[in-house]
Parts: sequence; C-alpha cells; structure tokens
Amino acid sequence: MEDIMTLSIDSTACVSCGMCAERLPDLFVIDRTLRCARLLRQPALMEEDDALEAAEDCPTGAIVFCTKAVSL
Repeated sequence: MEDIMTLSIDSTACVSCGMCAERLPDLFVIDRTLRCARLLRQPALMEEDDALEAAEDCPTGAIVFCTKAVSL
C-alpha cells in the first residue's frame, strides 16, 4: 500500500490572496475572472511538503489535501 496525496481548492473559501501562487507558481495560479486560486496540477513527490505547508498557511483553509491508500 502507498499513500497518494491530492490537492484541491475550495473556491467558496478562497479569497484570492495569492499566497499559494506566490509560493508555488508551478502548482497554483490566481484566476482573476473567478476570483480564486486554481490548481494547475497535482504536486510531484518532491513538492508535497511545500504543498502541505501552503495548505496549512492558507488564511482561509481553501487548499484542501487528502491522502488515500492505494495498492501497487
């Protein structure tokens, strides 16, 4: 079994402060039309710690992460 992490953005909670996009521009972008962050892609294994830190630091908790166990 291996844990797989996935990220998502809660668009109703996001206030588009830009913290995530500033810290991880390869993963997040601020969509000025929708006025919220948008996830460009799931983080690579070496980016997971930074992505988790961004989720923890999000002022509104809009970056949601979950892990699920998958068998290989």
